[in-house]
Amino acid sequence: MVRITLVFCCGLLFFGGGAPLKVRADDACPNVLLIAVDDLNDWVGCLGGHPQSLTPNIDRLAAAGVLFTNAHCQGPICGPSRASILSGFYPHTTGVYQQPSGKRMEADEKFFKGQMLPEYFSRNGYETFAVGKITHGYRHETAFDHYGGKFDGVGPKPAKGRRFNYFLPDVPFTGTQTDWGAFPDQDEKMPDYQSADWASEVLEQTHERPFFLAVGFNRPHVPWYVPKKWFAPFPLDKIVLPAVIEDDLEDIPLIGVKIHELPKYPSLEFLQANGNEQFKKCVQAYLACNYFVDHQVGRVLKSLEQSAYAKNTLVILFSDHGYHLGEKGRVSKHSLWEESTRVPFMILPPGDSQLRNKVAGRKSSKPVELIDLYPTLTEMCGLPAKASNEGRSLVPLMKDPSMEWRFSALSTYARKNHSLRTERFRYIRYENGAEELYDHQFDPEEWENIAGDPEQAELIFRFRLELPRQNAKYHAATKKGAVNQWFQDHLKANGIE
Repeated sequence: MVRITLVFCCGLLFFGGGAPLKVRADDACPNVLLIAVDDLNDWVGCLGGHPQSLTPNIDRLAAAGVLFTNAHCQGPICGPSRASILSGFYPHTTGVYQQPSGKRMEADEKFFKGQMLPEYFSRNGYETFAVGKITHGYRHETAFDHYGGKFDGVGPKPAKGRRFNYFLPDVPFTGTQTDWGAFPDQDEKMPDYQSADWASEVLEQTHERPFFLAVGFNRPHVPWYVPKKWFAPFPLDKIVLPAVIEDDLEDIPLIGVKIHELPKYPSLEFLQANGNEQFKKCVQAYLACNYFVDHQVGRVLKSLEQSAYAKNTLVILFSDHGYHLGEKGRVSKHSLWEESTRVPFMILPPGDSQLRNKVAGRKSSKPVELIDLYPTLTEMCGLPAKASNEGRSLVPLMKDPSMEWRFSALSTYARKNHSLRTERFRYIRYENGAEELYDHQFDPEEWENIAGDPEQAELIFRFRLELPRQNAKYHAATKKGAVNQWFQDHLKANGIE
């Protein structure tokens, strides 16, 4: 006997994997527009991370929907963060703690192959599209039904490896593309501009099925090159520099210093030389890149607003992790501190939904995680819950921003090194048991490590209970190569050479 499986989902009827049939027009799933911005920290107007930020389109999106002001990535570099977001599993579950390479993730049926967010939506009746950078270590062509490409990736770049302001030191560790300057001469040459064009074309098309459209913008990923006009609102003599202190690392455990060293990245000493010459240029360029990418976000949002899908499309915007610009003496991500883990994260329900009217303009300071995106989207789109998801749907929190919630948000950097963030505190514990604790009520810059204060013993004990009980071995996809001596020794000890 032939077995026929009927799966009802979001107004679509499936017969054993055949073509979807609409049951009722008014039961149609909402479309999804997912906007991922690479390396964007809290320097957006709605989060107040820098007083000179110009991000009017992102701010408008946040004001119309729900803004999570205390959102954190699960890995403070691209690969682990995106692997967690798209698979629904924490790094300590999958072992993807560092950048993945090759096709090992695609061969992993337990955590990745067929598990990825767009694949789940595709199996449940959606037509999936992507452009730019969404996945990392997992081919876009595998994850999505249609892929528009990366164009010139993080380019374009000056000919013959020319650099404007930062030249890589000759040290034996993996490098960086960090540099800043006005380049190229036209917006049209920027991959993000071309990605916005491609996404707009998708929004102009007629779709018979609900669509899932993911748009990945590169800036402000390094190099911080954008056309000159985006620098104009930020004259160098008016630049406001982030607050830094010279002895910021003195109360940090030795392992905390070693794990965070980045020999090939700009140092605070380099930035502050000659009257903060490069510090000002660096901050100016990051602000310019944010202003530029905000404009591309605005172009896509305008296309949506002018399309036939304006009222039945759910919009999400997030960054995969944050970024330091001088804080803790560094210019990079790669850390368990606030600047690396905190991210912009906002959700705009469809315009014709009851939820939209209920939640418009709300903010929540509860600790949320990017891994929460997967279960949130399945619930908002009426898809069957994916039982293996380790995140938590944000829909209840959207309805009641002050409800009881999780104690803390978890971020992981290298195996057995974790950071936990509550509404008030950040706690860090390293593989050797060393700890850091910061009270954001009195120390938002995380300048004073109070882990040694006897009065904090009960709180630290509570944090310790939140740490993962198991830490998976490094995934087979882990890319070789270390950013510093600590990582070289650590990866070798964990079988990665």
